[in-house]
Amino acid sequence: MPHDGRRARRSLLASVAALTGTTALVLLAAVLPGPGGSPAGERPPPLSPIGGAAVTPEDRLLHDAEQRLLRDCMGRHGFTYRVFPLDGDSASGLFPYVVDDAAWARRHGYGSELLRRREADARRDPNRAYFAALPADRRAEALVAANGPSPDGLTVRLPGGGTVRRSDRGCVAEAQRRLYADLGAWFRSSTRLGVLEQLLRSRVVADAAYLRSLAGWRRCMVRAGHAFTTPAAARASALSPVRPLPKEREIARALAEVRCAEESALDRTARRLDRHHGGLLAEEYRADVETRDRLRAAALPRARRVLDDRPA
Repeated sequence: MPHDGRRARRSLLASVAALTGTTALVLLAAVLPGPGGSPAGERPPPLSPIGGAAVTPEDRLLHDAEQRLLRDCMGRHGFTYRVFPLDGDSASGLFPYVVDDAAWARRHGYGSELLRRREADARRDPNRAYFAALPADRRAEALVAANGPSPDGLTVRLPGGGTVRRSDRGCVAEAQRRLYADLGAWFRSSTRLGVLEQLLRSRVVADAAYLRSLAGWRRCMVRAGHAFTTPAAARASALSPVRPLPKEREIARALAEVRCAEESALDRTARRLDRHHGGLLAEEYRADVETRDRLRAAALPRARRVLDDRPA
């Protein structure tokens, strides 16, 4: 997956599942720790961090190539599939702890117009319309073509317990196998690391240093006329589908959040703790991080060839 679990993504499976009532497979991925490690006396190589909100050019490249491969595979099965771009501009994705970019807040507030745009895109999704128009038996065939006949073949135990299973057949599996070569390793490592994203966030917001800065942020927001216990609560209120804020008030609240994040040092504290806990988790799950990074690096030239050799 181009996101490595970094963001929730739309997919053919989600579109079809919404129409058929069938639960789509979770398209995450991860790797069981294996033997190896650095030779005795050598310093282990630096690990890429757990977390990281920004979508990178490599993320987009891998996403686009996987989409192209998925489209071609579904076409060979007699179905039409339209590729979609990777979305990475939501406030929750860019600012997982607190909005701390005044220029972004001045332009977008909490991102209500971005949210409405995504919702409109979802309503206009050509894949959703296409599969809605298929007879029921063909929709079922499309699910099998995409997901495989059953959620069997790939299994991973998650950090903290629980198991995720999905098929090693179907067009999704074929596209990922083409990109990452070792489908099982990719599924296990990216699934496990995707779960760690949420674990990282929960560790940061439970840290005593975060809570101290949060108390200062809360007092600052009250002085500014915004009584919210957390940045997440302020954001959820601003983006409420029932009583959305007028745009100027949304922007004013988001800018107050930015000012209070700076005054209370919540922005700096959150970034420091994200790096700290992300580093601890990366070391704890070093085998998964190393496997994911190795498979991603090897997939990049394949992704370029897919996009170079095939018409859009």
